[in-house]
Amino acid sequence: MKLNKEHIEYLKENYGRNILPLSILDNEYYPGTSPLEILFFWNRESTCQDVKESLFKTIEHYNLFSSRLIMIDDNKFALLHCPDGVAFNYLPKVNATFDNIDISDINKMIVTFKTLPGEPLFAVTYVPIIGGGFVGVRSSHAVGDAFSLLLFCFAWKCIIEGNDFPLPSTQRLFKGKPVRSDQMNKVFFPPLSELSSQIHNRINRGFSIQKHTTREYFTDEFFREVKNKAKRENDKYIISNNQIMTAFLLKKYHHDILPNSDKVRIRTPINLREIHSDIDAMYIGNAYIDSFTEFTKDEIDKMSIPGIAYRLKTSIDRSRDASFIKNLSYLSEYGIEFKAESFRNFPAYNVEMDVVATNLTHLNDPESLGMSSNLVRVLDMSATVPTSFIVLKEKSGEVFVQITGRYPLK
Repeated sequence: MKLNKEHIEYLKENYGRNILPLSILDNEYYPGTSPLEILFFWNRESTCQDVKESLFKTIEHYNLFSSRLIMIDDNKFALLHCPDGVAFNYLPKVNATFDNIDISDINKMIVTFKTLPGEPLFAVTYVPIIGGGFVGVRSSHAVGDAFSLLLFCFAWKCIIEGNDFPLPSTQRLFKGKPVRSDQMNKVFFPPLSELSSQIHNRINRGFSIQKHTTREYFTDEFFREVKNKAKRENDKYIISNNQIMTAFLLKKYHHDILPNSDKVRIRTPINLREIHSDIDAMYIGNAYIDSFTEFTKDEIDKMSIPGIAYRLKTSIDRSRDASFIKNLSYLSEYGIEFKAESFRNFPAYNVEMDVVATNLTHLNDPESLGMSSNLVRVLDMSATVPTSFIVLKEKSGEVFVQITGRYPLK
């Protein structure tokens, strides 16, 4: 894409105001990808106006959720702050109570999008029913990670209830007034035909891949048994519940999830907010880096669950090292930046050998965030990748993992 002098000057003038360049990592992996998907039940009957007003009041604070993607150079993208960057859909009322509705039918009604230039990057669908309503949230990873979305939902709940809430960090938020996207020069919104083959392939793959899911539940007794076995097996095996769950699932499902690969690579997101001292805890954006742990399938079959879990632990510990993180990333006026030289050997997500293993129990546990369970109840959480282990928690407190793969799971 060729920009003339006027376009370049416009970008320079508005960087940090209503335009934010994506990081090298965001540019590489997010354009064209499917959004993060959450469905929750709102246990209160509300009018369209009530839902919309509370949503847009929240967006005034969390303004990254009102943005569109623009192209600022060949294979280089940025976020544009605009009032029509969020899609709000209020559907006709379903004349039934919560107990008489099939959640999968509601999921099919939720409006979604692709992360492409000119598209809204955040969409909310409200489906009113007797006694409340379903809220389907779709958020692009170009805007932020799951933790950012969690902070947004918590603030939205507080605004609904009229309670105070901690404001998001200003470290990446827009500082200028939004502009209407129809007033932006169309050169920044190229048609799909002008985008790279990499983005085309990503979109086509998303349409063609069918996802299969199942759940595995874990008890405290199971964790105690594995930790006792680990202690007998090797004194070094001090392992967490998350590592135990991932090891168990890897051993049970690796042939089903990745049948065509001799190797399996576990990608575990590391939250930079906990490690990088100059990143605010309320930072909105992508504040994580993947830890990689690789196994051959023969190793998985032969190793014990404690042995697999300990290898995961040592790999994650190396990735969480503060000096390692600071060699990869730094905080700029536009947000978290990653050093280009650090990513020359950074492996892109490989659908044939990668499994993303992440803990999202807080997202599925409203009480832990001060979100009263009689108002909000999270029902479903979908992965943005076709192979994953997502740790969640039911209202009862029982922990489970949602396993997603491209092939039927036994």
